[in-house]
Amino acid sequence: MTDKIYRFSDDAPERSFQRMRKGMFWAGVVMIALGVAALAVPWVTSLVVSIFIGWLLAIAGSASMIGSMALRGTGLIGWQALAGLASFVAGLLLLIYPTQGLVALTALVALVLLLTGAAQGAFAFWMRPLPGWIWGLLSALVSIVLGIVILASLPEASAIVLGIFVGIDFLSTGLALVLIARSVA
Repeated sequence: MTDKIYRFSDDAPERSFQRMRKGMFWAGVVMIALGVAALAVPWVTSLVVSIFIGWLLAIAGSASMIGSMALRGTGLIGWQALAGLASFVAGLLLLIYPTQGLVALTALVALVLLLTGAAQGAFAFWMRPLPGWIWGLLSALVSIVLGIVILASLPEASAIVLGIFVGIDFLSTGLALVLIARSVA
């Protein structure tokens, strides 16, 4: 066990950044490739997201229902089984009707973009003494603006808009990571 205590100090961002620079660069390259792919086929991107989330919910719901058996005799089994059943049914509905579930998923992605933008903004301000921090801030602003635009266009936001905005977000995040990684020697 270590006794290290991590504190934010004036030199912490620079030391931490040097350790993560290479990984940041390659993560950025992957994000750029994913962004280009999402923009090339936004309808497919939206359907893939819908089906993937459907599978995740169905599997998580099944696991939760099975896990609820461990709560026999506690009075909680019914609640846990009900929660698992709700996740399972939501997942099945997304798998059976993936296009109809896209409005809910579009709203969810908008919220994720808002939260991602806030986290990116906090990271940008944390590394502010270093060159290139502005790229992180710009990426944060792109994520936040995309989230707001999606929420403002519901329910009319089509599945293609979701795919396009996810592609733009991946692309801006990837570019920011590459530019930040290359900005500090």
